[in-house]
Amino acid sequence: MHPGSTLAVGVCGVIAAMTLRAVNVQAMSFSGSLLQGGFTPTLTRTLATSIARAVPVVGASAGFVYRFDWETGSFQREPAILGQLYLEGPDPVGRGRLDVSASYQRVQIDTVQGMDIRDLSDMHAPIFIPPGPPRVPLLTIPHFGINLGTNQVTVGFTYGVTDNLEVNAAVPILQSDLDVNGAVQVTTATGFQTLPFRSSASATGVGDLLLRGKYRLVERNWLHLASGLVLRVPTGNTDDFQGTGDVELAPMVYASREPLAVGKVLRFRPYLNAGFDFNADNVNASEARWGTGLDGALGERFAVGVAVLTRYPISRLGPPGLFDVRRGQNGQFSEPLFGLSSKREEFYDFSVGGRLNVWRDRVNLFANALLPLNRDGARADVIPLAGAEVIF
Repeated sequence: MHPGSTLAVGVCGVIAAMTLRAVNVQAMSFSGSLLQGGFTPTLTRTLATSIARAVPVVGASAGFVYRFDWETGSFQREPAILGQLYLEGPDPVGRGRLDVSASYQRVQIDTVQGMDIRDLSDMHAPIFIPPGPPRVPLLTIPHFGINLGTNQVTVGFTYGVTDNLEVNAAVPILQSDLDVNGAVQVTTATGFQTLPFRSSASATGVGDLLLRGKYRLVERNWLHLASGLVLRVPTGNTDDFQGTGDVELAPMVYASREPLAVGKVLRFRPYLNAGFDFNADNVNASEARWGTGLDGALGERFAVGVAVLTRYPISRLGPPGLFDVRRGQNGQFSEPLFGLSSKREEFYDFSVGGRLNVWRDRVNLFANALLPLNRDGARADVIPLAGAEVIF
């Protein structure tokens, strides 16, 4: 039997054993909830990593950029305000400037591989459990639901070391609630019985720490170009889906150009980000990333940004058959549990949002909505974001 089949059979065996005891418990952790719901450690880890990556990272770029004017001997603010929230601009905040931001976003996981994660089922063919609990040779799963919502507050600090270099640290704080509920239908020689189970957990903690640096290489009218480096430190609790558990290092390139004026008050500016996220602990989990966007600035106080963001993992979720379970009266064939696939997943998202300066070139408010353009992995239907920043 394929190792994946053994894992998935274990899932069903645990579900059957649990439901015979009418499980309804408060779990110690999110992983514990899924394990009590029948998932094996390997499948739990796969889903946990997908969920942890479903929470997006807000960009480090400040809303305002300052330049030193040699003629006046003082720092002058760039006319246009940055509208992008998830894409980085190539221009640093300015020597000696400190940008402090706080943002809130709500991530409610709605789908997994395009299926409603709150209403999964496996009724196509009875699952074979060898040897299984006594008198439970076959079962189906009419309902298996995961309800997971996360409230995340991210505090970020961006400091301009030189005219061309800035550094950033971002600390996310997450509060999450998980509820796992479902039922299995057990078939025996004397009939069948439907048995429910439920498990829940809550968690609050710090997510993965992000350390970022950006250095501007080129500053021309037609091209602004910067190189960047992003270090993800695994400070989040993986058992509660609040971190990946891996050290990740991502070299990046950020490009743009001078804003294009249309009339007296409207300016447009394109952006391009590209790089590779190298996972030092699990190379197969590394992924290429790129994004492109466009800002529309109205005067010097308000800007709207739209963007398309993409992630391309280099490997599949796992080997073929990872989710397979044996089915039929004698376990003579296999099919994936819940129809899940171990294929390589790709992620496309659309971002729309903007910034508004509300006080003396110092305080900005911002808001954004992130919407999935495809349904690979664990996804939210929409991720709203709101926050504020202060520049010193």
